[in-house]
This record gives sequence, structure tokens and C-alpha cells, in this order.
Amino acid sequence: MAENEADTKQQRAKIERSLTREQCYLCIMRKNEKPPKQTKTPDELRIDHHDYLLDLERRGILFGAGPFRDGNGWAEGHGIGMIVIRAKDREEAEATAFQEPFTKAGWHLMEVVPWMRNEGTVNIQIRFADGVLEVDSRRYGLTQQNQKS
Repeated sequence: MAENEADTKQQRAKIERSLTREQCYLCIMRKNEKPPKQTKTPDELRIDHHDYLLDLERRGILFGAGPFRDGNGWAEGHGIGMIVIRAKDREEAEATAFQEPFTKAGWHLMEVVPWMRNEGTVNIQIRFADGVLEVDSRRYGLTQQNQKS
């Protein structure tokens, strides 16, 4: 029995060493039922929210983001949506998360939960001859930009 336990511990240690871990944080947004009086309209905040996400994406902080919904509508009981960010620690994650415009304006409440990504895949294919970029199941057309001499 002790030999099996030792083998199991060795196998587990080998698996843990092989994992490519990445510290991320789940930023779960819920509706604030009593938001403060607003100085911006929902449309203005949505534009700010979009710009905020683009900035995080361009800086390599954003892992993913989106609402809790599918073709059947909103998923009940889970909040409004989630942003998954990369950060070195919880303090940095909270500083980033609480800058989200709807949260900063008091419309949303933000919960920051640590999440360690251990496994998963992202498939990227660039077909230069076809002018196509594929990321997982999505396809994008590539355009050539003029280069200045």
C-alpha cells in the first residue's frame, strides 16, 4: 500500500510540474439594485466599458470577457457578466477590475475571485496566401496595410 501511495504522489508531482499555470482573476459583475445618481447615460458607459476592455486587451491583461447569456437569454442567478484578467496578485487585479466603468459608476458590483488556469487550448492559424486568421472556430480576414518607405 505504501508503495502505491508513493507512486501516486510521484505521478501527482509530475503532473503538477508539467502544468503551465497562469494566475488570472474572475471579475464577476452583478447589477447594483440601488445605484447612485448617474452623470452618464447607459450608452455613454457602454462606450467607456468597450474602450476599457480594448485597452486591457491591447495591454495583454484581458483573457476574456462577456455577458452571462446565450441564445435563450440571460443566465439567471449568475450576475451580468464576467471579465477574466491576468494580474500578478489580488491587489493588482482589484485595482484593474474596479476601474471598469459600470462598476466605477456604481451601476455594477464587482467580485474578484482568483483563478489559476492550468489546462486549455487556443488554436491560432494564419493563412497568409488566403488572407485569413483563425482563432479557435472564428475566422477573420486579414488586410494589408501600406508601409511607409
